[in-house]
Amino acid sequence: MARYDDLNTKMIAYATVLSVVILVIVLQGTQALCYSMLNYERSRNDTKIIDGASKMKSEQIESLSGLAKRVEVIDEAAPPANKGELPAMKKVIRIPIDEAKKLILQELGSTPGA
Repeated sequence: MARYDDLNTKMIAYATVLSVVILVIVLQGTQALCYSMLNYERSRNDTKIIDGASKMKSEQIESLSGLAKRVEVIDEAAPPANKGELPAMKKVIRIPIDEAKKLILQELGSTPGA
């Protein structure tokens, strides 16, 4: 009679080992999936169109170190404009910072009082 009330330990051990193996496979698969998705997102972000702030920053850097550009700015030395008129504008040529440094050093070096 006791034979029918005993637990089947072989079947319990088999189910436990099988469950552990399945759990490890599922965890490894989840880890591989997450790693793959992370790499995909990183590569997608690298090729993504530049957002507004990055675009503005690159434009500013380009304007500071780019080629000479003719830009119109408000002339602060001009008398104030009357009501309804646009302020006086002047054209300014912007050059790269490195070139400006060289010109300033040449100008200061050639000054007789220096």
